[in-house]
Amino acid sequence: MINEKKNINEPKITLSIIIRSVIFNCYFYISFALFIIFILFPLSLFKSPKPMRKGILMMINATIFIFDKVANIKIEERGLENIPKDKGFIYCSKHMSNIDAYILFRHSPNLTAMAKKELFRVPLVNLVLNKMGVLAIDRGAGKAQKQTADFAKILIDKKLPMIIFAEGTRIPAGERRPLKSGVFYYQQEEDLDIIVVSHNSGVHWQKKSWIKIPGTIVVEYHPAMAKGLSKEDFMSEIEHRLLDRSDELML
Repeated sequence: MINEKKNINEPKITLSIIIRSVIFNCYFYISFALFIIFILFPLSLFKSPKPMRKGILMMINATIFIFDKVANIKIEERGLENIPKDKGFIYCSKHMSNIDAYILFRHSPNLTAMAKKELFRVPLVNLVLNKMGVLAIDRGAGKAQKQTADFAKILIDKKLPMIIFAEGTRIPAGERRPLKSGVFYYQQEEDLDIIVVSHNSGVHWQKKSWIKIPGTIVVEYHPAMAKGLSKEDFMSEIEHRLLDRSDELML
């Protein structure tokens, strides 16, 4: 699949939208910085991760409340019944904005992720990453794939959900890029479900833009991916659920 750019209808930017966007962005970035300094780091010193996760959930709920009331952006979620309960699994999610992980964390407050191992050498940051159960990934040639079995065992044993952005980074609304195939190796684990998440968040929270477009972010949680698919068939279905469906939601 080559890079593509689909036309997304550009909304009319009004003075009200600009003012609402400025207010929300000021709240978002200032509150986030204060939360990290005065709440997240102190809570990371507790022996249990529960206080820190509760603090994060409170911050996320407050942010989404302001997102709704100030930026005038609603969130509609479909297929919540497809999210596994009391077991480890993987969210394979479309990634277009900073709100994406917030939405998933609300349903899975024990959510974890992967981060490059170099971050675990940063003082204070390493405390937070370890407390959150973030998995240190080695991005050396061929090494990340070899860690898959170990990571899968951790997720299954500790009943942790993990988020994977198959595109690798935030992608502007309407743009398509080749998917990374790392998620395929996790589907080979019999007890680890892959839940694809498609959405249109990038239409309302655009990458590298302070403007927040009023409307509704629609998030869809698809049924778990079938087991035993070949790599080609698996990635084709991921592309259909993740990219094609997200494109449809953006129209």
